[in-house]
Amino acid sequence: MWRPRGRRRIAMVSLCVAVAAVAGAFAGVSTAATPDVRLAKGSYVPGEVLVRFRDGASASGVAAAHASAAATVLRSFTSVSNLQLVRLSGLSVGGALAKYRQRSDVLYAEPNQIYRIDDVELTPNDPFYASMYNLNNTGQTGGTPDADIDALEAWNVTTGSNAVYVGVLDTGVDWDHPDLVNNTKPNAAECNGQAGQDDDANGYVDDCHGIDPLNGDTNPMDDNGHGTHTSGTIGAIGNNNTGVTGINWNVQIIACKTHDPSGNGDAAALVECLQYMEIMKAQGKNVVATNNSYGGCPEACGFSQALEDAIASNMDEGILFVASAGNDAANNDTTLKYPADYFVPNVIAVAATDDDDLLASFSNFGTNTVSVGAPGVSVRSTVWNNSYTYLSGTSMAGPHVAGIAGLLAAQDPSRTWSAIRNLILAGGDPKASLTTKTITGRRVNANGSLTCARRKVSGPLRPLPTVDGQDPIIVAALNINCARGARAPTVTITPGNTVIQLKDDGRGADLAGRDGIFSGRWNLLPCDPGAYTLTYSNGKQDTTTVTC
Repeated sequence: MWRPRGRRRIAMVSLCVAVAAVAGAFAGVSTAATPDVRLAKGSYVPGEVLVRFRDGASASGVAAAHASAAATVLRSFTSVSNLQLVRLSGLSVGGALAKYRQRSDVLYAEPNQIYRIDDVELTPNDPFYASMYNLNNTGQTGGTPDADIDALEAWNVTTGSNAVYVGVLDTGVDWDHPDLVNNTKPNAAECNGQAGQDDDANGYVDDCHGIDPLNGDTNPMDDNGHGTHTSGTIGAIGNNNTGVTGINWNVQIIACKTHDPSGNGDAAALVECLQYMEIMKAQGKNVVATNNSYGGCPEACGFSQALEDAIASNMDEGILFVASAGNDAANNDTTLKYPADYFVPNVIAVAATDDDDLLASFSNFGTNTVSVGAPGVSVRSTVWNNSYTYLSGTSMAGPHVAGIAGLLAAQDPSRTWSAIRNLILAGGDPKASLTTKTITGRRVNANGSLTCARRKVSGPLRPLPTVDGQDPIIVAALNINCARGARAPTVTITPGNTVIQLKDDGRGADLAGRDGIFSGRWNLLPCDPGAYTLTYSNGKQDTTTVTC
């Protein structure tokens, strides 16, 4: 039965509690406005405060204090009386501290400070390390601090492994260089075997350091310096109190001489080198990537089906193909540049950035064809005759990517080529200078790749800006979340409102299953020339002009 007097009693009790709470609140608070407490970002847990009330603080006063800060109690401590950890739902930590600290019933309030273990930062003792902005940029070259690949942070995760192998297709490698000598003996059976014999029965005699298909022998000694420089970036011995530091302090570099002293090579030598990497992998060596810092004539004046087939064969064997984007300041989407432009999923094309994280003036680019940026201006590394020098070019950028691939394989030897590629792409730092110049808009970051978590990256790959519509047109897009592929996107093409569901199943137009590249076919029959816009379900957009 409804009783008005009972309702009045409840109301009166509620009013008394409210009055008591308000009284308690005003009894323990100064009415003067208090500005937010200023705190250093990253030094405390966001949204949390530790607050300790004075002995004798009333329950209503405690409740009012928490209400003023829009806080809820997460934990109460017994070893420290009246201490509580609270979670904020509206105010900033600084704003909540100001609220608590103005109350007389609060003994103290403080942010939930972050404490880090006193780990030993692995700063190498190599004398030239301090000059290597590409690894750790402190502004030492006049550039922007932290415009680097965060190698110092990455080395707290791993410094590499001699069980990881990276191929270098170049002018050879000075395998006797004091900063490379321990990291350029990939074939122990031949290094420790009998001279003049094929000790490991792989078809090559005395291939301790690699091979030289250009001259038909197994002595890939550098006679130019270029290959030794790219090798040093990948794997100059670290912390040996000598010269420079490689991205991998420990790694095995497989030297494959494809270019002569003038820097010229040929496609046949390149194909044999890629074949050699597969031979080495079949022997149980974890060959994760090759570095290919070359382009232009004579080996890359135009498309080579043989070289593309060899790259695809490497993909089937789990080997990445890292390629420099080129030094023509050109758009690779419209002026094709090989080998960077081979449309095979294991290819990572690399642009060059400087010590301010700007695209290098000479670097090629391409929002459909160039994957990422990496330091490539005034990079210090090893050269032949036991020397060191600074060189610039996308040739210097590529080895940073190959080097990071080595670190990722050292951290987890079971990683697939696609997982390593995706972690390299997703782990980079977004840079405004690369947003309209590369697929990802990112400059690589070794530590970001090693610690990647919930980082989605996407970008259209095909069609290119101009495409022939007389045959089915390949539509492809990168869509990844760290190591894995993300949700399969659809693409709507206008005019015509054609909708295509892209797939990552390794069938039809899709070149590799479950690798994070989603593909489909656009049949524009009869061919209808003109400009088309492709809008992807993840928000990306691209345009192409169809010719017939």
